[in-house]
Amino acid sequence: MKDYNVQRWAFWALAAAFVVDFLGYAFIVPILPSWKAQFALSNTEATALVSFWAVPLFIFGPKTGRITDRFGAGKTILASLFLLTISALLYLVATMDLPIDGFYVLALARLIHGASGAAILTAGFAAASQIWPTRFGEMSGKLIAMATIGGLLGPVIGGISYEIDPNLSFILLAILTAGVIPLIYVTTNDLGKGDEPVQGGVPISVFINNPVLFRIGLLVMMTTLATGALEAGVPLFLGEELGLNSGWIGAIILVMVLAQGAGGWLWGTLVDKNGPVRYMIIGWSLVTISLISAGIVAWKITDSVTAAYYIIVILGVFQFAIAAAQVPMLPMVDTATSQAYGKGGAGLAFGAFGTAWAAGTIIGPLIIGPVYDYTNSWAVALGILAVPMAIGLLITLRNKEMLSDCYTSEMANRVSE
Repeated sequence: MKDYNVQRWAFWALAAAFVVDFLGYAFIVPILPSWKAQFALSNTEATALVSFWAVPLFIFGPKTGRITDRFGAGKTILASLFLLTISALLYLVATMDLPIDGFYVLALARLIHGASGAAILTAGFAAASQIWPTRFGEMSGKLIAMATIGGLLGPVIGGISYEIDPNLSFILLAILTAGVIPLIYVTTNDLGKGDEPVQGGVPISVFINNPVLFRIGLLVMMTTLATGALEAGVPLFLGEELGLNSGWIGAIILVMVLAQGAGGWLWGTLVDKNGPVRYMIIGWSLVTISLISAGIVAWKITDSVTAAYYIIVILGVFQFAIAAAQVPMLPMVDTATSQAYGKGGAGLAFGAFGTAWAAGTIIGPLIIGPVYDYTNSWAVALGILAVPMAIGLLITLRNKEMLSDCYTSEMANRVSE
């Protein structure tokens, strides 16, 4: 019973940290059109604010992994929550009368949020892989679902609270974030004390030279390229092309992230039962089709209400399907890393995973904004995202046996242990 209670509280502590992390990430999405007008930003600059979140994750992903292995997941997450709270207050500072351009303060806030968010993701997945070694697919899927709830609540709370009072909205974000600190504090030791052997001597090149890890990294990057591009571009498309307000934008994004959260919960459980590869193939196929469909809707349908309904359905399908491509790769990273250099470096493994995740999150918004600025066509900007999805499907199909063998052999060893 004691072990069950420890695992239960550990899960809810990790879930709460993931919720507030992604709540802050998505909080600004429906506010982007207002900031664009307030700070006279181009589409490229506005979407860059979304990309900035991922820059520290890209640069410091492996470093946060080594910190996690050294000091433990609990302490790493605890320190990160304090930084998240500070970054929320910096959004408020940016909107005040300052001697410098407020855009730079917004960029700083996003970078701080990204650095702390990187550590939470790395430490959270590392803790889950140690606490639930044979149920990691299920638990990682649930954690992604909880993160998605944060992403779901972020645009809604951000959009509505900003409409009511722009200043109080960021104070509310800081309060929600700080509210998780006590829960993490009391479960710090349960989440991992950092007493595993530190894999500091393992070079990051391991994750490039290993054929399974390298392919997983490419696939992770492509999934987050699409999600990052849509999170940045869809609010601008809905606001500028269809003339929707922040409330409508928040509602449509709510459908998107709700679909991804449901998918994450479902696909993670199925992976533990049947292996990851078949669901990756399903996911890549559906996301390719849905992005082509989104481009067609943006091209053909001019009525804003009709287009909005079509976009809700299409992007809901996309988010549900992208979870089938993303979630199975978490246990793939875990098992492939164990085969590459053994146990004791889960933090480093998920730090490297975070670097690939961040690369796509950075590239995605920096594709959709400039493409639209250059072509002045949302049909092109949305439809072109189907290209990397098709490439992801091809990579998965060509390497399905290698990916499947890696996963099944490692899980067989864990079950026998």
